[in-house]
Amino acid sequence: MVERFCSNVVNLLGELNVSKLTSVRVGVIGVGGVGSWSANALVRSGVKKITLVDPDIIVESNINRQCHANYNNLGKPKVIAMEEILRQINPGVEVTSYDEEFCETNAKKILDSSNVDYWIDACDSVKAKVSLASNLGKASDNRRTFLVCGAAGGKINPNKFICTDLGNAKNDALLSKVRYTLRRHHEFPRSSVMKVSCITSTELSKKAKDGSSRISCSGYGSIVTVTATMGLLAASEAITQIIKKELPL
Repeated sequence: MVERFCSNVVNLLGELNVSKLTSVRVGVIGVGGVGSWSANALVRSGVKKITLVDPDIIVESNINRQCHANYNNLGKPKVIAMEEILRQINPGVEVTSYDEEFCETNAKKILDSSNVDYWIDACDSVKAKVSLASNLGKASDNRRTFLVCGAAGGKINPNKFICTDLGNAKNDALLSKVRYTLRRHHEFPRSSVMKVSCITSTELSKKAKDGSSRISCSGYGSIVTVTATMGLLAASEAITQIIKKELPL
């Protein structure tokens, strides 16, 4: 059953395609400046089952770019704050939350128990991204079931985002480290086509004023017009792949 608030989405995509969105479960790893907007957009577009993974609580510095961050939510786990927003959008949404960091030690547990059809990796941890990619397997069919988001920190121009293969990502220190690790330690192909989809910006990152080399948003600085754009593009790509039946529905 398609919710009434999705009538405009049905008019655009068709009832059959929206029914696909309501039947799958989408997972979002990292519910921050990028992932919070992805989760928001997915549920507004008809997704009724969603899994959230994030170990952090909301702090004041999150308010400039994260859709669940405000002064009333300071100190609240991000997955809980996000779940509350999603239930306000659709009271019938089914949310599974993991208030923990996605890593090699718990990756199999989360992947096996959550029954997710499509993952959006929106965190800024190289280890988490590598754990997701390596645990989903090296087969090309498995790689269609997840999307990796690159660096949003230090970026100013939201028009520079593209969806491409991980092997072709440029000017993205985060994805460069992920790509290197997957090739060196997990036998991913060294060609420009790794068959791993990613959202990345071709823009050179603005250097941090304090000289920090951290690849997170806090290291480079960030703005919501960029982080939200990346999150919405990730949600759009997930919706496109679900509709195209490139998933084991």
